[in-house]
Amino acid sequence: MRVNDYLSVLMFQLNMTLDCNSCDEYLIETDSMGEQFKKAFQMIQNKKPDITLFPEMAYISRFEENYKEFSKPNKIIIAGSYYKDGVNRTVVFQNGEKYEIPKGYASGAEPMARKISYREPEEFLKAELHKHEFIIKGKKIYIFNCMEYYHLAYYVARSSQYNENLFGIFTICSNSNTHVFEEETKVTHNHNDSIYTFILNCVSTYKGEDYGDGQSYIYGPISIHEKEWLKKDRINTKKNLMHILSLSQERAQYVYGEFIASEILSRFGRSDRYINNPRNIVVSSL
Repeated sequence: MRVNDYLSVLMFQLNMTLDCNSCDEYLIETDSMGEQFKKAFQMIQNKKPDITLFPEMAYISRFEENYKEFSKPNKIIIAGSYYKDGVNRTVVFQNGEKYEIPKGYASGAEPMARKISYREPEEFLKAELHKHEFIIKGKKIYIFNCMEYYHLAYYVARSSQYNENLFGIFTICSNSNTHVFEEETKVTHNHNDSIYTFILNCVSTYKGEDYGDGQSYIYGPISIHEKEWLKKDRINTKKNLMHILSLSQERAQYVYGEFIASEILSRFGRSDRYINNPRNIVVSSL
């Protein structure tokens, strides 16, 4: 098995404090946040993942040089998002280059909902999807911000135009309705069992109230025996055949794993092409 057949992914479910005014949401940097980032950066240095994710609203500009360095050579850092001119922008670094992607969909609770209008998914995909597309190790991924996934993932998964050579969809969130997103994910994967969904949420307070509910999760082509091994390792994997794992509802955690391109995978132990997938999974408190 070649190293390039796998993408290594590291996701940080941070514990965050958020607030807002009539125009913007913003992150309040606490001592706890500083400690979490210190641990996260050390872990990135040790693991050297192909793709690293931080939650929506977690972008901190003073760490920009760190993000740039961690994205070399040809790595991807999804550094979170922040508000600029009243619009939430996803910040991505690849190979030292910075990309900012305006968020296209919002819930009514977000201040930016006052700045944008709803667009039909087909229209949005034709006009905007290219901004969300990145290539790593020859594999295509899409990077979405929260409600973008909820509106678009189903259409991407079912379209031969968009899902050709698609490894997976990577989504950063800060929301209190992860279970609603997960229902959408189940429908999406009922129609396409060859791609991955990585949903990274946070555990947060918003305007002084408990808000982000954690429960980040991964769906995708998992081999049948590896699912049993994850259960024995006490990693939360559900009965759904495409569900790989979920994180805690209550605390900051991280997950690391290596995931194989589905076109070379047989998930059943009787096959000569059976491969335990994913591999080297680690879930732990942050």
